[in-house]
Amino acid sequence: MKDKKSFRAHIVKGQPIFKRHLYISSALFVIIILVITVILIGLAMGYSKDRINAEMSAASESLAQQIREQIQSVNSRLGISNSETEFQRNTEMKSFLEGLVGQQEELHYIFVQDLRGEILWSSVKRGMELEQNQFSKVLISPRNSRPPKKLVAALSNPNMTYTDLIEPILLNDQPQVFAHFGIDQNLLESRFSRIQGSILNRIILGSSVVVAILSLALFYVLWLLKRAQVVEAEAHEADRLAYLGTLAGGLAHEIRNPLSAINLNLQMIEEDLSSGETDFSELSGLLKGTKQEIKRLERLATNFLFYAKPLGLEEQEFDVSELLDDIASLVAREYEGEGIRLSRQDTAYRVKVKGDRDLLKQAILNLIVNAQDAVKVRADGQRCVTLGAALEDHQMVIRVEDNGPGVRPEEAQNLFNLFYSGKRGGTGLGLPIAQRIVESHGGTIDWKNRPEGGAEFSIRLEVGFGSGKST
Repeated sequence: MKDKKSFRAHIVKGQPIFKRHLYISSALFVIIILVITVILIGLAMGYSKDRINAEMSAASESLAQQIREQIQSVNSRLGISNSETEFQRNTEMKSFLEGLVGQQEELHYIFVQDLRGEILWSSVKRGMELEQNQFSKVLISPRNSRPPKKLVAALSNPNMTYTDLIEPILLNDQPQVFAHFGIDQNLLESRFSRIQGSILNRIILGSSVVVAILSLALFYVLWLLKRAQVVEAEAHEADRLAYLGTLAGGLAHEIRNPLSAINLNLQMIEEDLSSGETDFSELSGLLKGTKQEIKRLERLATNFLFYAKPLGLEEQEFDVSELLDDIASLVAREYEGEGIRLSRQDTAYRVKVKGDRDLLKQAILNLIVNAQDAVKVRADGQRCVTLGAALEDHQMVIRVEDNGPGVRPEEAQNLFNLFYSGKRGGTGLGLPIAQRIVESHGGTIDWKNRPEGGAEFSIRLEVGFGSGKST
C-alpha cells in the first residue's frame, strides 16, 4: 500500500503542459478583467466630467433665461428710458442679480455687458470682491474675442480656479447683451464625487467578484486535474502491469520451445553415451542443433532487452546515403555467401535527417535481415534485395525491397505484433523494434507486396533542418 501511494504521489507531482496553459489562460483572464476595470473607471471619470460640464452649461442657460425675462419685465414696466427710469432699472437689475448669486452656492459673480464691452450690471458674492478686477480680462468685445468658456485663477484664493461662462441674451430676437457667470467647478466636482465614488466602488466590487469566481474556478479545475492525474496514474499502472504480463507470457512461450529442443538433444546425447554405442556424427549434429538453440535464446534475450529498455535518442544530423552505404558494406559478405545480390538505388544524395544514427541503423538492419530471410526460401532464380533512399514531399523515404514470396494475408495483421514471426526460429522482435525506433523519431514504417513479387518496407522521416539536396 505504501508503494502504491508513493507511486501516485510521484505521478501527481508531474506538471503536464496543459496545466501550464491553464495558469497562463487564468492570468490572461485576470489581466483582461483588470484592463476592463481600468477602462470602466476611465469612462466613469469621463462621465463625471461630462456631467459637470453639462451642469454648468445648463445652469448658465437657466440663469441667462431668468435675466432675459427680468430685463423684459423691467423694460415693460418702466417704459421709455430716462434718467429716473434708468436708475430704477439699474437698481432692480442689480438687486435681481444679487438674489441669483445668493441662491446659487457655486456662483461667484454675475455681470452683464453690452455689445460695446461696457458692464451694465454686476453682483459679486461676499468675500469674492477682488474678482471684479478680473472683469476686464474676461470681457468680450470686437477687440477681445474669447471662447464662451474660460478657466480663470481666483484673486482671492491663489489655490482656487473658477470658470467664466458667457451666455448671449436675446432681446427682440437679437443678441443685445452678454451675461458672465463665474462658476466654481470644484464645488460641482465635490457634489459629483459621491456619485462618482459610488460608481467606482460598484465597478471595483464587480471586478473583484469576477476575479474571485475565476480564482475559485481555477482551484476547482486544479483539484479536478489532480484527481484525473491520480486516476490516470492508476490506469497507466494497470496498463503497464498488463503489458508486462503479456510480455512475460510471450517471452516464456518463446523460451520454452528452444529449451525443449535443448533438453531433448541432451537426453539423446545422454542415451548415446550410456549405451556405449556412440555415433560421433550424430552427436555432432545434436550438439550443433543445441548450439543453434542457445544462440536463438541469446538473440531472443538481447532483442527483448533492447525492446524493453527506454530509447535515449542522441540526435545529430547525418547523411542518409552514407548510412545506407555503411549498412550495405556491413552485410555484403554475408549476402554474398548466401548468393544474394544487394543493390543500392538512391535518388536523393547529400540529404540529411536529424536523429539517432545508431538506432536508425539498427532499424534498417532489422529490415535487411528480414529481406535476407525472405529471399532465402527461393529455390530457383536470382535472389535480390534492394536498399535505397528517395526524397518525397519533404520526407526522406528509405526502402528495402526483396523478390521473396511477399507477405501472406494471414501474416499481415500480426506483422508488427510482439513475438510474432512467420519464419522458423524467428524471435518476432525485429519488426516491433524497427517500428519503435522509427516512431520515436516521429516517422512511420509501412509495407506492401510488390506487383512483380516480393515485399517492400518503407521508413518515412522528416528531413532535418538546414539539410539540402545536391546532385
